[in-house]
Amino acid sequence: MNYQRGLLDVMHEPARRLVAGYVISSLGILVAISGGTWDVTNHLLNKPETFFSPPHAALYSGAGTALAGAISVISASRAAKRTSWPAKLVLAGVSLLLAAGPIDFAWHSAFGLDGLLSPPHSVLVSGMVASSVAAAIGISTAYPRLDRKALSLSLVLVALLPVWISAAGAIHMFSLPFSKTGFFDFNPEPRAGAIVATLGFPIITAAIVVAASALFGRRPGAVTVLGAAFIFVGTLTSILPNDALWSTIPFYVSALIPLACADVVMSRWNSPYSILVAGAIAGLAFVVLYYPLITHTYEEAMQNRTVWASLTALIYFDILGTVFPLVSVPAASMGIVGALVGQKMAQRAELAVLK
Repeated sequence: MNYQRGLLDVMHEPARRLVAGYVISSLGILVAISGGTWDVTNHLLNKPETFFSPPHAALYSGAGTALAGAISVISASRAAKRTSWPAKLVLAGVSLLLAAGPIDFAWHSAFGLDGLLSPPHSVLVSGMVASSVAAAIGISTAYPRLDRKALSLSLVLVALLPVWISAAGAIHMFSLPFSKTGFFDFNPEPRAGAIVATLGFPIITAAIVVAASALFGRRPGAVTVLGAAFIFVGTLTSILPNDALWSTIPFYVSALIPLACADVVMSRWNSPYSILVAGAIAGLAFVVLYYPLITHTYEEAMQNRTVWASLTALIYFDILGTVFPLVSVPAASMGIVGALVGQKMAQRAELAVLK
């Protein structure tokens, strides 16, 4: 019996190393994207901008951590004599992250301020999305091979939170009016930016919510905990640095209510329609989940007032009554689409484990 247990431990060792490497990469991406969001907030607060800033330090230290995880993944893959495509993708994504550093430094040196949709930031966010998605797939396919039926709650959180935040960052890039500088104007057309936000945010929110529930075996808790973590990171990086927004923290935290409802629907209602209902609920929550940055997107499309950092909350609540009725139907519809996408992603991960 001891011999058999020891043999199983040896067989499972590459899988353990793979999971550990993917987890390290995922945590590194989480630190990096949090630093990037913090950097956007600093821009809005007109804080002095240089390459050597605390948000950039967080961003690139996270990239270094992700690199360490990617190296561990490749090493474990070679030990198992099988390098999967998620392992290759996580290394490619981290390589983009590291390449973005010198590109960003050169851009700052040549042009000073850089807009949100600048070439360095495009490389950076592309790397974040690619590596976080690869790490999530790696965790969800490698961990169940260790005789587990579903991911633990902590692994669901580590796997999906960086994907959610980095995907949201990509949508912000193509919807926020933060890309005009003295040298270049990469700002999206205001109405196009509003459409990108209205369709994109509900899709990724619902996809992440449904995938989290599926990876956790449709048990209650995963969606609620994941939503709480997303709101916590958003509070730290987008609200706390701006003291004018502190009074709105309870409102922002209230976005957890619809996510908890979606959690209950999927874990308690045994019906194919539960996924669709949960997706619609999650889609509708986007107007609060992506506060305060989404204020700039809709105000640019509606009235084109300047959204100063001290006026963000006032303007948000001023336009909310107009915006929400306009976006509710497409948001719920895109939430349903996102739910189907999330369900498909989880099913493919399950099939990959069974092969």
